[in-house]
Amino acid sequence: MKRTLPIVLLMLILAVPTVFAGGNKEAASTEKAIRIAEQVPGLITPGVWDGQAFSMNSSIYEYLIEINTETGALDPILATSWKTDDGSTWEFALRKNVKFHDGSDFTAADVKYTIERTQDPSIGHLKKQDFAVVQSIETPDPHTVIIHLSEPRPTFIYQLTDYNMCILSSDYNYASLGESKPMGTGPFVMQQLIPKESASLARNTNYWAPNLPKVDKLLIYFVADIDASISMLESDRVDVVPFVTPVIKNRLDKVEGIKVISPYQEQRFVAMVTDMKPFDDNRVRLALKYSMDPQIIAKSVAQMDLNDGVYYNETPIMNMLAEYKELPLRGRNVAKAKSLLAEAGYPNGVTVELYYASDHPFGKELAQTIQELAAPAGFDIELKGYTRDIYLSQYWLNVPFSITGWGGRIDPSMLLALAFKSGGAWNESHLSNPAVDALINKISAEADAEKRTGYYHELQELFYEEGSLLNVQVPYLVAINEKIVDYKQPLTMLPQYKYTDIK
Repeated sequence: MKRTLPIVLLMLILAVPTVFAGGNKEAASTEKAIRIAEQVPGLITPGVWDGQAFSMNSSIYEYLIEINTETGALDPILATSWKTDDGSTWEFALRKNVKFHDGSDFTAADVKYTIERTQDPSIGHLKKQDFAVVQSIETPDPHTVIIHLSEPRPTFIYQLTDYNMCILSSDYNYASLGESKPMGTGPFVMQQLIPKESASLARNTNYWAPNLPKVDKLLIYFVADIDASISMLESDRVDVVPFVTPVIKNRLDKVEGIKVISPYQEQRFVAMVTDMKPFDDNRVRLALKYSMDPQIIAKSVAQMDLNDGVYYNETPIMNMLAEYKELPLRGRNVAKAKSLLAEAGYPNGVTVELYYASDHPFGKELAQTIQELAAPAGFDIELKGYTRDIYLSQYWLNVPFSITGWGGRIDPSMLLALAFKSGGAWNESHLSNPAVDALINKISAEADAEKRTGYYHELQELFYEEGSLLNVQVPYLVAINEKIVDYKQPLTMLPQYKYTDIK
């Protein structure tokens, strides 16, 4: 039986391609345009950018360095080279003859401004904690930046790959224009932005890299419903749809001309807030952990076997990373979970609401599986699903129990201060543990790789015993029209559309 789309949704699908209609039809027919269905973004200004609209922002802005998708190495972008002593001082040579989209020159002043902006209290920059270690910045000439840190940070350079650390112009008013007229040095220039609806980006004709980008336009549609996005892909109205679910993948595997790829693994953090009942008691957190069955989670959520596409642990460190320490799975023990709840003062069980993004892949399935697994142990879980934009803006960080999609980080220390250190801007579990804070500080400052790995292992052991999360790692899936070639997206989550072409 064919599935019937709701009338409103069908009207949306039919209407979307007309957003960019008009202009010279003959010229339009010769242009190469990649059409992308993105999730609806919240804030898009770097510094407070919430991680939506990756295709748009990663094409407008650029970074000092980027991750090579083939090798995992750091490639020079706006910085051509870099060096450090013991991690306390970092010197960068900057690329010459680079222009911002408004025609101004890119110089060392812009790098200085971008980094110092992290500490501006009026912005609420999401990287404030990580860059508080910057003591001073020298710009001896327009193409040299020297960053002095208050203490060694041997992996500091990886902080510059964070998606909120793209380089901004020191002369542009991002406070007023960042949400309506975003502007950087990237390979594409914003032509038209209709908030929450669409964006049209054109090739940057002044881009510093010869022969890039390879296409003329990016046409981005902000679509809240994944089924609408997939219908647009199947009817050749878009070429790329990120955040695809396994169910959709299985369906698209049978569709000629469409492929589904997995550039990397991402994470679903099941966060238990440590300063709100009932999870302010570690016995309740342990009870939830003992009620889980990772193999059932893998099968139910992603239709995959555990450790074969889906991974599970109770720490912030992804299983694929060198810093990961394998700790034994608890095994499902409902009796022990009930006993722990009784010890915590809940002999008759506990009622709690679980909040999640209903339109984000794996969220709904994971929420339902947790609800079913935890019920026999005495957890009465009411599911609260909202579209991701509403979930992030209204509920995330403010509720006792939640599921959030987190991208991985090439260097896991980038995530620790942001999400697990006392006062971290995205500390969704409200964790405030002096032992955790101390280990995060040691990890950040330790130059010896072996010692640093030891601190990571200590941190994971601590989370295993009294931590505030479950970490379910799932494949990040992107559906693509097969005429799209050289799609690149490293673990930084930033699509590199300048390399992408249409055959």
